[in-house]
Amino acid sequence: MIAVLGSLGILAMVGTTLGAVLMPFLSKDSGAPPPRSVTPTSTTPAIVMKPLAVRPVFQALVSTPEECQLPPPPPPDQPQQACDLDGAARYDMGPVALELNLTGAKAVKLPMSEFYSVQLAMDPSSGAAFAGYTSANVGKQLAFVRDGVVLAAPAIDQPIEGQSLQLSGNMSQATADTIVHMLLDGS
Repeated sequence: MIAVLGSLGILAMVGTTLGAVLMPFLSKDSGAPPPRSVTPTSTTPAIVMKPLAVRPVFQALVSTPEECQLPPPPPPDQPQQACDLDGAARYDMGPVALELNLTGAKAVKLPMSEFYSVQLAMDPSSGAAFAGYTSANVGKQLAFVRDGVVLAAPAIDQPIEGQSLQLSGNMSQATADTIVHMLLDGS
């Protein structure tokens, strides 16, 4: 029994001595930096777009591209004549009623159709202003105008609330992509 206890005592001394000898080597800096805490951040840049003008439409006329050689756009507080992308329609419009601050735009293929639409997202204040405008103008026509071109000119069937819109019609992918490009680049 004394031999066993003596052996345990020697093992305890060897373990303590070995730990004291190895500890400085085990705790030395290996040259690697300590691990850092990483917090994920968004790398997607905020989309900055020129505001989209909304004008009331007084009259819409069938047109040809030749008839759509119109002067440069007037100031926002003046009436305007402008054509759609294809030059197939010409619009007589009132001054800018409001400007929408867009936060996104993308072309989307309509389900079970060969046509496309353009989905727009806007900030909360623009959503509220647009809801107020459409509520006050049900039954009338409006135009979304960018750089002197009418991108869409829908009739207001009911108030439109929220922060998203969909411009639709018999739009080809090329037309939808052109509208998105004009909205994103402002050109």
